[in-house]
Amino acid sequence: MQERPVYLDLTKIRLPLSALMSITHRLSGMYVFFVTLPISLILINKSLSSKSSFENLLTAMSSISFFSLIVFISFLILWYHVLTGVRHLIMDFFHIGESLNGSYYSAVLTIVIWFSSLVIFFGYMFVL
Repeated sequence: MQERPVYLDLTKIRLPLSALMSITHRLSGMYVFFVTLPISLILINKSLSSKSSFENLLTAMSSISFFSLIVFISFLILWYHVLTGVRHLIMDFFHIGESLNGSYYSAVLTIVIWFSSLVIFFGYMFVL
């Protein structure tokens, strides 16, 4: 009789890429709710309170600082969450990419789109 494992060793499990995308989609959703949403509300409040507050915010966001880096990373995670959410919706509603190969390639395509948009946005930021 084979002994059942007492604990689950997550380092020994090799999850497929689509499973990792699903897990990171849920984690990014929590980050978006608890970090990105409050940051967005603070940015909207600061930008609409007065002209001088808007100019100060614009100055803070145009320079490379800890604050602008956190805002940038937060919106990158929001964009990742949106892309993976659209991927899941396409899989659920249109039944495209539900096979093991299809889900792998849709995960790769999602990562490529996210990374290329990241490179384009970074390039645009540094050109300006």
